[in-house]
Amino acid sequence: MRYSSVGMIDLARRLSVESGIVEYKRSRLAPVLSGLETARFRTLALEEIAGHERALTLLLLTVLVQRLLALDLIALQKPAEEKPDFGVDGMQVNVILSDIHSRIKADPALRAKSAVKNILVQVQLYNRENQKMRELLPTIKNEMRAAFLGNFTQTFNRIIESIRRNYSALLQEEAAAEKPAHPAFSITLVPLKGLASLLLEQAKEFSRARSTLAHAREDKYKTREILVALYDGRHDAIRLIEEERKRSAGVCVEAPQFTAEMCAVGIANGFRDEILGVYERQLKRDDLPA
Repeated sequence: MRYSSVGMIDLARRLSVESGIVEYKRSRLAPVLSGLETARFRTLALEEIAGHERALTLLLLTVLVQRLLALDLIALQKPAEEKPDFGVDGMQVNVILSDIHSRIKADPALRAKSAVKNILVQVQLYNRENQKMRELLPTIKNEMRAAFLGNFTQTFNRIIESIRRNYSALLQEEAAAEKPAHPAFSITLVPLKGLASLLLEQAKEFSRARSTLAHAREDKYKTREILVALYDGRHDAIRLIEEERKRSAGVCVEAPQFTAEMCAVGIANGFRDEILGVYERQLKRDDLPA
């Protein structure tokens, strides 16, 4: 397995347990800073420096993917539309019609609903076709009866399918009417492009830190001084991560039905799920035979 796939598996695993993308960045950066802090008192092994470099590489990759999502250069996943299954496909037509007649008796205005009107029309059509079949059947020769009855069976099946389809539409309409007035939060509701400039700043900072680690590991000259200086400049990286939650709350003005805090948390969680989806799709492609 290639290193990139190994890294993505670890990244996907970490993302899947974090409470949001901001928390993920904190958890990725913290061990790197802790390791750099100890450079004041000891010499870090090259393997340890390489480990911190890998952590920043995956953090940088995540920020770049997040920025592509914010700019809509990687399409956001559409929220799955939940459609309850009422089991209509296996329901007997007489049960459906019994329910429809009971509903109309309780509320005659229900006849005006499109789905109900369609069902009643199909019932009339069924009755007409059934009457026609009974009238014609005695006149059909024995060798032609199978084809004759087959044609009517197809007609009856289409009518029954239409009744079930319209009954399902009626139940779906009623279920939709019972949903809350406001939909659940989705990052598709807010202008994510407003975060792109901050994400670019994050990417530049993490790239700079990663390059510094790579230089220290490869050059092996004044390594401790370089690592200590990198730790002393940690505040910019920390500030950019913490700024993300505040900036997220700012773009939430486009979704006034949610509080700023709820929206900011929703954006962090939404980005986590979207980025996780990108990595999982990439891992599936990596597993395909060449």
